[in-house]
Amino acid sequence: MSEASWENGVRSLRKNEMDSLRKLLGDVFFAELPDIQPHAINAENANNLLVVVEDGEVVSHIATIKRHVSVLGCSLKIASLGGVATYKSHRGKGHASVLLEKTMAVCRDEDVDYIMVSGYRNMYHRYGCRYVGKDWEFRLGQEQTSDFDDSVFTISHAAKGDIDTLGTIYRRESVRWMRPPSDISFGIDGWVCNRPAKTYLIKKRDRLVAFAVMQQVRDGDGQVSYKLLDYAGERLAIIGVLGKFVQEQDLKEISIHVMGYDTVLKDLLELRGLTGIQSALPGTTMVIHFEQLLKKMRPYFIERVGENVVSGLTFKEVGDEYHVYYGGDRVIAEGRGAAGQLIFGTWEGTEEAMLDAGGRAGEVLRACLPIPGVWYGVNYV
Repeated sequence: MSEASWENGVRSLRKNEMDSLRKLLGDVFFAELPDIQPHAINAENANNLLVVVEDGEVVSHIATIKRHVSVLGCSLKIASLGGVATYKSHRGKGHASVLLEKTMAVCRDEDVDYIMVSGYRNMYHRYGCRYVGKDWEFRLGQEQTSDFDDSVFTISHAAKGDIDTLGTIYRRESVRWMRPPSDISFGIDGWVCNRPAKTYLIKKRDRLVAFAVMQQVRDGDGQVSYKLLDYAGERLAIIGVLGKFVQEQDLKEISIHVMGYDTVLKDLLELRGLTGIQSALPGTTMVIHFEQLLKKMRPYFIERVGENVVSGLTFKEVGDEYHVYYGGDRVIAEGRGAAGQLIFGTWEGTEEAMLDAGGRAGEVLRACLPIPGVWYGVNYV
């Protein structure tokens, strides 16, 4: 074994180590993973690919991509985290924990407000990742397609030449990623959440009014289903073509994830006879900058309770606790995980006890929270 040197240790990937990383990801996951996540596993993103190197070989890895998001008029910065991999022969040494701690520290230094983690492990839980969010999941089967097939709307495959137009439609969304053109391009005919996906244009009398990114899924019997994993534009147009997808592709069903804030889409689906089930945000969520995140959301809070009230709110990290003060009262989240549950909400109502114990501070926060998180779509890692 060679002597330890500056070439080894915990650090960002070097561009000449990409083949070594691909070998690790192929061993732990599957060989094609870097090819179906080109937005993350690429030389230009090497600074966001943290690795443990031993004897010149990449033996452990965590990937992130960092993007700004727009949430109800407020700009936040978040990171998507995934690709957590360690060779079996190198497990038990704490590599993944060290990499996660390093990632958290780097994200804090770079003013990331929170991290979306593509999965759940006990390790993630220990560091404050939680299932959060109050979204919905709907399913449309073959027996209901006629109710979701409006003749005024047509669908067609998107092409690279549609990127600018797709971006224009997407930028109208009140909760969205601030996507560069390369993100939009990736979803046109590629992979989303590690499965084949395509972007479809939805037109009303030859006028583009919406788009949908559909992911293809096969069950054990070989039957094909679609998941609507990304969408933007007129909600009536989106639901008006769901039946066309089922019929034209001979699908078993389509599932639709509806973000909690999107009451228009939810109500339209229910009016046509579908019943949603409660769903969380994808993966797990970890708050990084508690004070900064809530301060950035002040403009939205003002819309909810007024400027005078919001001016009296104070956010503070106190050791391992996260406090919100209003007057002489305070809401306390005991740990990073509880802070995420407080901010983004849970269907289990975990945050209610914190708000109930917070007096007037709890009353104000209940009017402002939860804030919606973003759905991955093409920004999955």
